[in-house]
Amino acid sequence: MKNFLRGGLFCAALIAAIPALATIVEFKQHSIDLTNSREAAARATWSDKLEITEKGLGFKGAGPETIDGRLQTKPFAIGLSWRPATAVTLHAEISPAPKPIKLDNGQVYTPYEGRVYARYSPDSKHWSSWQALKSDAPAGTNAAKRLFSGELNIPQRDREAYWKLVSEYSSRDVPWQSDEEAAVKWIVAQDPKFFENNLPFIGYVEFLFEAPFQGGQRISSFKANFNYALSGLHAIPKDKSVERGREGTPWRYQAP
Repeated sequence: MKNFLRGGLFCAALIAAIPALATIVEFKQHSIDLTNSREAAARATWSDKLEITEKGLGFKGAGPETIDGRLQTKPFAIGLSWRPATAVTLHAEISPAPKPIKLDNGQVYTPYEGRVYARYSPDSKHWSSWQALKSDAPAGTNAAKRLFSGELNIPQRDREAYWKLVSEYSSRDVPWQSDEEAAVKWIVAQDPKFFENNLPFIGYVEFLFEAPFQGGQRISSFKANFNYALSGLHAIPKDKSVERGREGTPWRYQAP
């Protein structure tokens, strides 16, 4: 009987602990309609020689005229307002893929699909270097879309200084020990240049697409998928009001 009671108590304690130890998995998508100039301008910038029309992003020249161009997305927040991400898997999709071009001499070639890069920032001001994503286009086929994928990941070494300060903050008498947004504000108040020398987490992501643009061909959309996991382990807030209105809100701290 004693063993039964002990086993029951253990199971009850384990069940109670599971929600606190759960992993938070998030999937997010960021889409840009490049046939809508107002939406596109709110979410991205592009080369001066390119323009947006109802057919997409490109230029007015006729094929096979080609110019080099780029599209850069504006910062997109991921993670949670109280816990940022340290790794994220990325998938980028640009439509449509380049179409074959027939030259005056009768030769036909398919233009280069371009490259996509990604970078991250903790505060939407200080950024990592651009990291190239790999092309996922099927070999030997005329794909309908340009597909790219990759990962941004923070080395543990680059998190040590930040985590030491977060631990120091959480040991103080604060409204919520697990609130990293509040911890970051406390860190920056002590050291305004902290993020100039430390990029310890991923609060925001930007993409850069560079490619040759052909006359008569335009891209109509850019889509990015984000996949990441966060630890759900956290302390219960002393002041419940610090959680109010933040459910589902992504990372929001920005440098002053």
